[in-house]
Amino acid sequence: MPWPVRPVLLLLCVQCALACQPADRAAAGRGASAGAEPAAAPPARAAGSPPAEPTPSVDADFLARCQAAAEYSRANGGEVMLVVRDGVPVFRDAIDGFSTTAPHLLASGTKSFSGIAAAIAVDDGLLLFDEPVSDTITEWKPDPRKSRVTLRQLLSLASGLESLGATIDNPRNARAAGITDRAEASIGARLVADPGERFIYGPSSFYVFGELMKRKLAAANTGDPDVVAYLTRKVFVPLGISPRFLRDEAGNANLPGGCRVSAEGWATFGEMVRNRGMHGGTRIVGEATLAQLLKPHGPNPVYGLTWWILRDGGADPEEALASDIAAERLEEEGGAMRGRMAERIRERARPNAAGSGAVVGTMAAGKGKQRLYVLPDAKLTIVRFGPLEGSRGYLDREFLRILLGE
Repeated sequence: MPWPVRPVLLLLCVQCALACQPADRAAAGRGASAGAEPAAAPPARAAGSPPAEPTPSVDADFLARCQAAAEYSRANGGEVMLVVRDGVPVFRDAIDGFSTTAPHLLASGTKSFSGIAAAIAVDDGLLLFDEPVSDTITEWKPDPRKSRVTLRQLLSLASGLESLGATIDNPRNARAAGITDRAEASIGARLVADPGERFIYGPSSFYVFGELMKRKLAAANTGDPDVVAYLTRKVFVPLGISPRFLRDEAGNANLPGGCRVSAEGWATFGEMVRNRGMHGGTRIVGEATLAQLLKPHGPNPVYGLTWWILRDGGADPEEALASDIAAERLEEEGGAMRGRMAERIRERARPNAAGSGAVVGTMAAGKGKQRLYVLPDAKLTIVRFGPLEGSRGYLDREFLRILLGE
């Protein structure tokens, strides 16, 4: 490594990358595999999903690829895998103590719900992607840089707002810092870059968004006390799913990493995205606004608005984020030399982060390789769960290569 950043620092940084509270553990009970379950004909529908007519045939070759992908996932700590093809679950796999119907912590996979909430709020006329955040978070108006931050920059993690991940993602560190209201702490966070200049991954932007939505909903008198209530009314109830969010001491929902939902529930959500905002003949989110979430924004070519963009040959989020987070740690230590080292680390990482292949889909991603893959061309939605502190050898590109037979 050309720069004096020890490998252990990078390893620790990657573990913080797609962060969630350390106390938020997936259920215990890992053991021997409970075995794969290719669906019988006709296979059962995912909870809340519309019936598929006619039931698509599932060829033996595709099921064999699903089995091989499940074996790869399990070899790297996988707990649950669910494959939905054209609206029908065709393959399920879970180790002992887990199932596709039991809630599982999504970690940073939770972030994708905020993008959907924002898109629906745009459809409802509550906000605009390019409006200044300071129009609602008025505490930012006196700051010459914060006052310029747009909602698009906030949700693409390009606002310049410091991450606060090391503090507010860890309950012990938050208590030590005297933080009980994570939205308040995030609104008060520093801008460490000009708006639009740098991709900074972390929880602070999502707590700011949660407070912005709370104020928007109150001003519009919708009857929704916060963004989770709004999502429940507009998305979760129509889909027939029941996500549950952790909250801090002040009642703020953990939008960056604190949602639990089953694999079948998450797949139903992913199917709505694959179907361009439709579910069983009902429009959940506008096609044009949804499309805004699923294309690059700001300085990161593989990040949209709370969703990751999948490209052939692209790096996993954990790989792509490792250098950025190592650089941020150096900057937090302070000093001109560390600042120059941090920028060199970023420059070295940029060419390899996105890959050069075509876009194959989109995904929500969380620590421990929690994954929701949405692959429109292949008519596939796939959920993969793993232990929060494991799955370090798992790679998206290898899993998808096996599953898609490429």
